[in-house]
Amino acid sequence: MLTFESALIDTSYDLELEKIKNKIIKLYNELVERTYRASNPAASSEDIEKFLEDNALEFKGNGFSEEADGLENILDLLIQDEDLDKVSDREYEKSDVQNGSKLKASKEKSTAPKTSALEFPKGGLLTPKDSRKKVTTQGLETPRGSIKRVVDDNPKIDINSIQEILDIERNKLLELVRKRNKEHGVKFW
Repeated sequence: MLTFESALIDTSYDLELEKIKNKIIKLYNELVERTYRASNPAASSEDIEKFLEDNALEFKGNGFSEEADGLENILDLLIQDEDLDKVSDREYEKSDVQNGSKLKASKEKSTAPKTSALEFPKGGLLTPKDSRKKVTTQGLETPRGSIKRVVDDNPKIDINSIQEILDIERNKLLELVRKRNKEHGVKFW
Protein backbone atom coordinates (compact mmCIF):
# COMPACT_ATOMS: atom_id res chain seq x y z
CA MET A 1 0.00 0.00 0.00
CA LEU A 2 1.47 3.36 -1.06
CA THR A 3 1.04 6.07 1.57
CA PHE A 4 1.59 9.77 1.20
CA GLU A 5 4.61 9.59 3.50
CA SER A 6 6.32 6.81 1.52
CA ALA A 7 5.71 8.70 -1.74
CA LEU A 8 7.42 11.79 -0.32
CA ILE A 9 10.35 9.76 1.00
CA ASP A 10 10.94 8.21 -2.42
CA THR A 11 10.89 11.60 -4.15
CA SER A 12 13.24 13.16 -1.59
CA TYR A 13 15.77 10.37 -2.20
CA ASP A 14 15.41 10.86 -5.95
CA LEU A 15 15.88 14.62 -5.63
CA GLU A 16 19.02 14.21 -3.52
CA LEU A 17 20.31 11.61 -5.96
CA GLU A 18 19.73 14.00 -8.86
CA LYS A 19 21.66 16.76 -7.06
CA ILE A 20 24.58 14.41 -6.44
CA LYS A 21 24.53 13.19 -10.05
CA ASN A 22 24.47 16.76 -11.37
CA LYS A 23 27.48 17.72 -9.23
CA ILE A 24 29.43 14.66 -10.38
CA ILE A 25 28.58 15.35 -14.04
CA LYS A 26 29.62 19.00 -13.64
CA LEU A 27 32.99 18.04 -12.08
CA TYR A 28 33.54 15.33 -14.68
CA ASN A 29 32.83 17.75 -17.55
CA GLU A 30 35.23 20.35 -16.08
CA LEU A 31 37.99 17.75 -15.78
CA VAL A 32 37.43 16.45 -19.32
CA GLU A 33 37.38 20.00 -20.71
CA ARG A 34 40.61 20.98 -18.93
CA THR A 35 42.31 17.81 -20.12
CA TYR A 36 41.20 18.39 -23.72
CA ARG A 37 42.31 22.05 -23.62
CA ALA A 38 45.70 21.06 -22.22
CA SER A 39 46.28 18.51 -25.00
CA ASN A 40 44.75 20.72 -27.77
CA PRO A 41 45.32 24.41 -26.94
CA ALA A 42 44.13 25.59 -30.37
CA ALA A 43 40.77 23.77 -30.15
CA SER A 44 37.62 25.76 -30.84
CA SER A 45 34.53 25.75 -28.65
CA GLU A 46 32.68 23.46 -31.14
CA ASP A 47 35.50 20.91 -30.90
CA ILE A 48 35.30 20.99 -27.12
CA GLU A 49 31.50 20.53 -27.14
CA LYS A 50 31.77 17.61 -29.56
CA PHE A 51 34.45 16.01 -27.38
CA LEU A 52 32.23 16.44 -24.30
CA GLU A 53 29.27 14.83 -26.12
CA ASP A 54 31.41 11.88 -27.24
CA ASN A 55 32.77 11.36 -23.72
CA ALA A 56 29.62 12.16 -21.73
CA LEU A 57 29.14 10.49 -18.37
CA GLU A 58 26.10 8.17 -18.26
CA PHE A 59 24.52 6.66 -15.18
CA LYS A 60 23.12 3.16 -15.68
CA GLY A 61 20.14 1.68 -13.89
CA ASN A 62 16.68 2.78 -12.90
CA GLY A 63 15.55 3.44 -9.39
CA PHE A 64 17.32 4.70 -6.35
CA SER A 65 19.15 1.56 -5.24
CA GLU A 66 20.69 0.77 -8.68
CA GLU A 67 21.77 4.37 -9.29
CA ALA A 68 23.15 4.72 -5.77
CA ASP A 69 25.23 1.57 -6.27
CA GLY A 70 26.51 2.99 -9.57
CA LEU A 71 27.46 6.26 -7.88
CA GLU A 72 29.26 4.41 -5.10
CA ASN A 73 31.25 2.47 -7.70
CA ILE A 74 32.24 5.70 -9.49
CA LEU A 75 33.26 7.34 -6.20
CA ASP A 76 35.24 4.23 -5.21
CA LEU A 77 37.13 4.43 -8.52
CA LEU A 78 37.93 8.08 -7.92
CA ILE A 79 39.07 7.55 -4.34
CA GLN A 80 40.88 4.28 -4.97
CA ASP A 81 44.29 4.16 -3.29
CA GLU A 82 47.30 2.45 -4.78
CA ASP A 83 48.55 -0.65 -3.00
CA LEU A 84 52.07 0.28 -1.99
CA ASP A 85 54.61 -1.86 -0.20
CA LYS A 86 55.73 -0.73 3.21
CA VAL A 87 59.20 0.72 3.30
CA SER A 88 60.04 -1.29 6.39
CA ASP A 89 59.31 -4.57 4.53
CA ARG A 90 61.76 -3.90 1.68
CA GLU A 91 65.30 -5.24 1.62
CA TYR A 92 68.12 -2.82 1.02
CA GLU A 93 71.82 -3.19 0.31
CA LYS A 94 74.24 -1.46 2.59
CA SER A 95 75.78 1.38 0.66
CA ASP A 96 79.33 2.60 1.12
CA VAL A 97 79.00 6.30 1.83
CA GLN A 98 82.22 8.26 2.08
CA ASN A 99 82.69 10.71 4.89
CA GLY A 100 85.31 13.39 5.24
CA SER A 101 86.86 16.06 3.10
CA LYS A 102 89.05 13.83 0.93
CA LEU A 103 87.89 11.16 -1.49
CA LYS A 104 88.83 7.65 -0.37
CA ALA A 105 87.97 5.72 -3.52
CA SER A 106 90.26 7.46 -5.98
CA LYS A 107 93.74 8.85 -5.68
CA GLU A 108 93.13 11.38 -8.42
CA LYS A 109 93.47 15.03 -7.65
CA SER A 110 90.31 17.02 -7.64
CA THR A 111 89.78 19.41 -10.55
CA ALA A 112 88.09 21.95 -8.32
CA PRO A 113 90.20 25.05 -7.71
CA LYS A 114 91.38 25.84 -4.20
CA THR A 115 89.36 28.57 -2.63
CA SER A 116 89.84 30.87 0.30
CA ALA A 117 87.52 33.19 2.15
CA LEU A 118 87.28 36.73 0.84
CA GLU A 119 88.08 39.62 3.12
CA PHE A 120 84.93 41.44 4.06
CA PRO A 121 85.02 44.94 2.54
CA LYS A 122 84.70 47.58 5.22
CA GLY A 123 83.94 50.48 2.89
CA GLY A 124 85.36 53.24 5.02
CA LEU A 125 83.66 52.07 8.18
CA LEU A 126 86.03 51.61 11.01
CA THR A 127 85.50 48.41 12.86
CA PRO A 128 87.40 48.05 16.11
CA LYS A 129 89.51 45.00 16.69
CA ASP A 130 88.03 42.43 18.99
CA SER A 131 89.46 42.78 22.42
CA ARG A 132 88.42 41.42 25.74
CA LYS A 133 88.72 43.57 28.76
CA LYS A 134 87.67 42.70 32.23
CA VAL A 135 85.60 45.54 33.58
CA THR A 136 85.83 46.08 37.29
CA THR A 137 82.84 47.44 39.11
CA GLN A 138 82.47 49.05 42.48
CA GLY A 139 79.56 49.49 44.75
CA LEU A 140 77.89 52.86 45.06
CA GLU A 141 78.84 55.08 47.95
CA THR A 142 76.20 55.40 50.60
CA PRO A 143 75.71 59.05 51.52
CA ARG A 144 76.35 59.79 55.16
CA GLY A 145 75.43 62.85 57.12
CA SER A 146 72.39 64.97 57.76
CA ILE A 147 69.91 66.11 55.14
CA LYS A 148 69.67 69.87 54.98
CA ARG A 149 66.27 71.19 53.96
CA VAL A 150 63.80 73.75 55.08
CA VAL A 151 60.32 72.49 55.82
CA ASP A 152 57.59 75.10 55.92
CA ASP A 153 54.39 73.74 57.41
CA ASN A 154 52.49 76.98 56.93
CA PRO A 155 52.90 78.00 53.28
CA LYS A 156 51.71 81.48 52.31
CA ILE A 157 49.29 81.61 49.36
CA ASP A 158 48.08 84.82 47.83
CA ILE A 159 44.39 84.20 47.12
CA ASN A 160 44.01 87.41 45.11
CA SER A 161 46.62 86.41 42.54
CA ILE A 162 45.00 82.96 42.08
CA GLN A 163 41.60 84.61 41.63
CA GLU A 164 43.01 86.94 38.96
CA ILE A 165 44.51 84.00 37.03
CA LEU A 166 41.20 82.09 37.18
CA ASP A 167 39.27 85.15 35.96
CA ILE A 168 41.62 85.60 32.98
CA GLU A 169 41.28 81.93 32.01
CA ARG A 170 37.48 82.06 32.46
CA ASN A 171 37.24 85.08 30.15
CA LYS A 172 39.34 83.33 27.51
CA LEU A 173 37.06 80.30 27.67
CA LEU A 174 33.88 82.40 27.45
CA GLU A 175 35.28 84.26 24.42
CA LEU A 176 36.04 80.95 22.70
CA VAL A 177 32.49 79.68 23.39
CA ARG A 178 30.97 82.89 21.95
CA LYS A 179 33.12 82.61 18.85
CA ARG A 180 32.14 78.95 18.27
CA ASN A 181 28.47 79.66 18.84
CA LYS A 182 28.62 82.45 16.28
CA GLU A 183 30.37 80.13 13.74
CA HIS A 184 27.77 77.37 14.12
CA GLY A 185 24.75 79.64 14.42
CA VAL A 186 23.81 78.73 18.00
CA LYS A 187 21.44 81.21 19.64
CA PHE A 188 20.31 81.20 23.25
CA TRP A 189 16.97 82.73 24.25
